[in-house]
Amino acid sequence: MKIAQTGWARWVDLDDVPVSESVVDRCTTDALQEALKRLSGVGPEGVGLDGVKVVSSRVNRTGEFRPPAVVSLGSTATEPPPFTGLPDFCEVLLRHRTPGDHVVETFVWVPLRWNGRFLGTVGAGSRTLQWHDLEYIRNLTMPNALRNGFATAATDGGNRDARPFDWPLRPDTGELDRELVRNWAYRGTHEMTVIAKAVIEALYGRPPEFSYLAGCSGGGRQVLAHTQRYPDDYDGYWAADPAVDWARTIPAGLWPALVMNVLGNPLPPAKLEAFRVAAVEACDGVDGLPDGFIGAFDPCAFDPAKAVGEPTGAGPITEDDAEVMRRIWAGPRRSDGSALWHGLRPGTRSWGDNGLCGTAEVDGVLTPMPFWLATAHFRWVLEDPDFDWRTLTFERYEELFDQGVRDLAEFVAEDPDLTGLHHRGAKLIISQAVDDEILPYPGIVDYFRQAVATTGGEERTASFARLFLSDGDRHSFSTGLGPGLTIGGVLAALMRWVEHGEAPDRLVAERHDPTTGAVLATRPVYPYPEVTRYSGAGEPTEAASYTRSGPDPLPSRSQQGWPRRQTAARRDPGKPGGER
Repeated sequence: MKIAQTGWARWVDLDDVPVSESVVDRCTTDALQEALKRLSGVGPEGVGLDGVKVVSSRVNRTGEFRPPAVVSLGSTATEPPPFTGLPDFCEVLLRHRTPGDHVVETFVWVPLRWNGRFLGTVGAGSRTLQWHDLEYIRNLTMPNALRNGFATAATDGGNRDARPFDWPLRPDTGELDRELVRNWAYRGTHEMTVIAKAVIEALYGRPPEFSYLAGCSGGGRQVLAHTQRYPDDYDGYWAADPAVDWARTIPAGLWPALVMNVLGNPLPPAKLEAFRVAAVEACDGVDGLPDGFIGAFDPCAFDPAKAVGEPTGAGPITEDDAEVMRRIWAGPRRSDGSALWHGLRPGTRSWGDNGLCGTAEVDGVLTPMPFWLATAHFRWVLEDPDFDWRTLTFERYEELFDQGVRDLAEFVAEDPDLTGLHHRGAKLIISQAVDDEILPYPGIVDYFRQAVATTGGEERTASFARLFLSDGDRHSFSTGLGPGLTIGGVLAALMRWVEHGEAPDRLVAERHDPTTGAVLATRPVYPYPEVTRYSGAGEPTEAASYTRSGPDPLPSRSQQGWPRRQTAARRDPGKPGGER
């Protein structure tokens, strides 16, 4: 097996890996159930396997897999198209019961041409599972892993609710089902890991040589939660664009819609774009190259009032428009003016299909369309599925923001203590798109700074954990204004670090042609606090034309006035079992 990136989501060369037909005889329901009985009780942290039921097992040689119906961003379940081009693999479905009487389904795929490694997957948003087969997105899924020769797994965390975001609220009472939320927040991925490793050992007679966990956005939060609670589970972790500090970053996503609603002035896309362009024109180029986006730590104190009078397709920019934009960029604030969380940075495109500043015509009236996870967050906090966000005032928003920080503290993945990961000898790559339209990037910078302080300083932290900020990159997708980090590029770097001791001194972001896959531009991304700067010579589309600089000038969490994060309980006493 060779680590060799050949595209968005291909990074392992399997030419010298033999096919193991002996796995075929063991890939049966009865054989695996018997093997799990023999392995019962071997799981870490008291996680036993005696209650895990093998529902089905077969060798899939069709090259296809048809995933079950999934909950989309709407209100009903949809059937995704089949995954194609899959190698031969043992396809296993298992069930077990968790606290709260939830039945969890775990999917484990083990290829007949196995590279000897396990790559666990996570979900997105507020789900532990996602079914898609996209390559230009950093949300890793089972088909991506399987094609690279990994044994892989996914879990639904016991959540098959058709409600996209209100699934934790009990239908009869509206109360928060905290055991189901625990499955999503941290427990489900750990149990999936224990079960999957047992299946792999049952099939191949040995555990994986190396194990990895990767996820993006809400899945990135799952990865960070795992490093904090179960650092012994994996050798390498990648948290991309992670929704760190969930109880702050998610309600902050309602702020743009709240500002537009309370001030009675929703901004149409044409005006939002005009403000964005004006900010980029004022601040782009500080990094040595005018490239259409603002670098991570380039100073940008652009006043939206300077755009007043500018013509747009929706009419000229007004002073009221500028006030709305100013408040959105400033981020959620308390009544005394202090910050609750970060705001969208000037220059970020955050509207349309994915963003926080959405609007739409409703009965002929332009209306704010808030970020769906943000509105659901307040229904979780109030345990009220009927809560209407439009009734919020700035004062009530502040009260509920604080209440959520208190009541949902268990689920937020904000513990900066990564010493367990260091003692394990595992490696962690955190990456963050600078032009993220959902999660403002200073949030993860703040978390990483506190992790460095808690873990023992920059040198010690850099030996096992590094943060990379990619300029011009958007949330999850490698299709922003600038080159984006890819699954293949980052996981290849992580594997070299884990298996060969080659610490990533830089990653390379890529812009691809979405139709042909051809690489159009590359750009280096250096470990924080170093930043990327154009050298002044060479093609701007080539990574060799850039150099590193640093450090960054962002204010720290204490300078912003927010409380420091607290270390959290590191283990969960629950274990799978009790399938009826």
